[in-house]
Amino acid sequence: MRRLSVLLMLAFTLAACGLLSARDPEPPLADAGTFAQPDTPEQVIANLQAAVSELNTLNYRRSLADDLTFAPTATALDREPIWTGWGRTEEEQYFGTLAADARQTTGNRLELNDRTFSILADDRYLLDATYVLTVNHRRTDVPKTVQGRLQWIITRGGDGLWRLREWTDQELGANPSWSDLKAAFLQ
Repeated sequence: MRRLSVLLMLAFTLAACGLLSARDPEPPLADAGTFAQPDTPEQVIANLQAAVSELNTLNYRRSLADDLTFAPTATALDREPIWTGWGRTEEEQYFGTLAADARQTTGNRLELNDRTFSILADDRYLLDATYVLTVNHRRTDVPKTVQGRLQWIITRGGDGLWRLREWTDQELGANPSWSDLKAAFLQ
C-alpha cells in the first residue's frame, strides 16, 4: 500500500510539472532550404539548382562527393594557377564567399539547357548541358551572369545516395564561365 501511494504521488508530481504532457513541436530550421534526399541523380541536380537560387551553402556542400574533382575551362586554366588540386574544400570556399557576397539578393538561378543524361554504369551517370548561372553579388568587377557547358558525373555512394563527383567546365565563345566566377570568389 505504501508503495502504491508513493507511485501515485510520483505520477501526480510528474503530471503537475508537465514532464509527461504533450508539447508544441519545434519550428523547422529557418535556413534548411530546399533539399530532398538524393535518391536519384536527377535529385542531385535539383538540389544544386535550389542551393544556388537560395545561396544555401549547407545544401550545396551536401550535394558534393568527398572526392569531388573539378576541371576548369581551358582559358581559366591558362590564366589562373589555383586549379591544381581543386576539390571539395575549394568548391565550398568559393561558394561560401559567393553566397556571403550575394546574401539577401533575389533572382539567383542556375539554368541547365540542352540536357543529355547518359548512364555510364549502375552507379555512375553523366549530365551534359549548357548553363546560364546568375548570382546577384555585390562585386562590380565580376560578371553576375556566366555561361558555358558543363559535364557532371554523379555517382552513388556506399550509403545509396547520389552526389556530384566530377565536374568539367567548358566555355562557350568569349562569354565568362563558371570557372571565371569560381576564380574570382576563391581569391
